[in-house]
Amino acid sequence: MKWTLILIFGSCLAETTLCWTYHYSNETMNWTQAREWCQKYFTDMVVIQNQAENDYLVSILPQKNSPYFWIGITRNHMNESWIWIGNNSTWIGNNSWAPNEPNNVHATEFCVEIYTNTGQNRGKWNDEKCNKLKHAACFKST
Repeated sequence: MKWTLILIFGSCLAETTLCWTYHYSNETMNWTQAREWCQKYFTDMVVIQNQAENDYLVSILPQKNSPYFWIGITRNHMNESWIWIGNNSTWIGNNSWAPNEPNNVHATEFCVEIYTNTGQNRGKWNDEKCNKLKHAACFKST
């Protein structure tokens, strides 16, 4: 009985982690609108689990005129930890933030964008005001 449970659990875990696709919006929107758009057309806003996923995501997101995409990490107040939507993970990686970020300019930068531009900040994150207009980065699970 134990082997059956382990195999079933293992296959569910593999299916959950291997069965999603990434998508993005062509239009820019604020963070709340981006999350709502992702939930309407896909599953939700991107939740990054590790640095390899971060790197892969950046490799498939296009370099647009505005190469900034909202990702699903936020906080409500200046002194709170960053939390990923949906799973409440606090992983922020060792090399996730751009230099001097998060800097919380004006004490109101509670949402996070990922850079897809070329150069040293490609794939890095920046804390940003949630009302700024960015593209949405979403995932769809199957």
